[in-house]
Amino acid sequence: MNVSAWRYYIQFYKDSYHLLLLSIVASIGQSVLLFPIALLVRYVFDVIIPTSNYSRLVLIGVAILGLYLTNMGLALWTRYIVLKITKVAIQRLRVEILKKFYAFSRSYYSQADRSQLHTSIVEDTRRLDVMSNAVVAQVIPALLICAALSAVLIAFNWFLFLVSASIAPLIYLSTITLGKRVKHWTKAYQQNFQMFSKGMLFVLQTMELTRIQAAEDYEMGRQGKLLNDDRLISSKMSFLITTYSLLQSLISAFSGVLLLIVGGIAVGTGDMTLGEILSFYVAVALMKNYLNTMLQALPQIIEGNESVTTLYNLIQLNYKSPYSGTKEIIFQGNITLENVTFRYGEKLILENITLSIKPKETIALVGANGAGKSTIAYLILGFYQPLKGQLYADEHPFSTLDIAHLRRQIGVVMQEPVIFAGTIFENITYGSTVPCWEKVVEAAKLATAHDFIDRLPDGYDTFVGEGGMLLSGGQRQRIAIARALLRQPKLLILDEPTNHLDSASVYALMENLKKLADAPAILIISHNMEVVREAEYVLALKDGCLVPNY
Repeated sequence: MNVSAWRYYIQFYKDSYHLLLLSIVASIGQSVLLFPIALLVRYVFDVIIPTSNYSRLVLIGVAILGLYLTNMGLALWTRYIVLKITKVAIQRLRVEILKKFYAFSRSYYSQADRSQLHTSIVEDTRRLDVMSNAVVAQVIPALLICAALSAVLIAFNWFLFLVSASIAPLIYLSTITLGKRVKHWTKAYQQNFQMFSKGMLFVLQTMELTRIQAAEDYEMGRQGKLLNDDRLISSKMSFLITTYSLLQSLISAFSGVLLLIVGGIAVGTGDMTLGEILSFYVAVALMKNYLNTMLQALPQIIEGNESVTTLYNLIQLNYKSPYSGTKEIIFQGNITLENVTFRYGEKLILENITLSIKPKETIALVGANGAGKSTIAYLILGFYQPLKGQLYADEHPFSTLDIAHLRRQIGVVMQEPVIFAGTIFENITYGSTVPCWEKVVEAAKLATAHDFIDRLPDGYDTFVGEGGMLLSGGQRQRIAIARALLRQPKLLILDEPTNHLDSASVYALMENLKKLADAPAILIISHNMEVVREAEYVLALKDGCLVPNY
């Protein structure tokens, strides 16, 4: 067991300790209610039945039923409290993981297996939720009740209690032996499920590529192997869990038979009354139910323990964002790169780059693929920190700034714009806290998107499909530009705008922007010379260096 992982997880319950204590008190109350039931059973068989006092027998029966109902009420109330506690804790953990995801740097996501991350936050937190409910709602109350019932059994007949307890070593050995195997196959199952989840996500995300490549049979074979592995491993795990459950039932039956023999002899020799043996049996039967509850929760606890460790290891990853400043500025559009050097691993991309973008100025950056043009955009967005040199926004060093706040004042349209499954309106307004219809239409007009949107049957409410697949490349690009312009940025970065737009469309866009009273500074990244002619200054990247007046 990973103690550090559990210590981390338990902290999410810190505001709920009083409710946990209350649930424990309620569990103790349940155990107290069970004690009179056994006493009443003994009283019925030793006193009431021999005297034929049937009216009192009915009253005692009603009393026993009332005690059971009260016990059930307490159990239901305890369950409600526990669900409230554990669900809040899991929610807090998921929020913490989500925060961690947004805190990771871009360099982390360039290497991370995102489908595996998806499985971790979904499946591992679900398993942890199931385990938490099992421990707090079932195991802890059952443990307390079993302790109370053990005291009752000892008070009734200590010798019979020792006879019943003689099976404890068998339970322990079976739990240890099979528990290890269940843990092994549980871990294998979780790893295989991650691969299965990743495979299904891949199938859905690359459906078009698979069809273009006529690779359906290949992909069916690849995913079929994962499905077969899942069948074998999950079957093995389920069989072990069933074996474990049946073995515990067999041990319990052995205990019952042993108790029947020893108790029967004691009644026959006059050492116990019939009422005493029956009341003892009632208490043992109640105790077995709670013991079975604890034992049946073991597989869930094993699964949850693996998930606690997995999630804790994820949280401990140290891929923080490059900047941690807190200063918020009203950005005017002035960006400066001063003697900036940057590497991707061992590969030098930029060397002693100095670049200044002034408010309302249009600069074009050209160069071959892989020259580092997009890297400059990522540096301006604060996704990376330079190896040497410094960046400034309105003469404020990036290291002092709240980069997320700065980013909200920059509009960016990358080479392949991200369009998600939703409506055009939802895609344009994504990230805008209070989207105004007039502002959305204005941004769409500036982006030369309004005309094609207006011709669609549902207009701005048109559903675009997964990844915007129901739209053309140019339409997706225009929507992305409208999204960037909606926030009225002080700097607009257009990365290869002619990937999906023709030169005439880019020219129309630039003319629209120039007419704005509060026009943004514009950085165009392109290799298309017709587009860069719209810029006041053209700079070229070659061998990691900037060449002016290209």
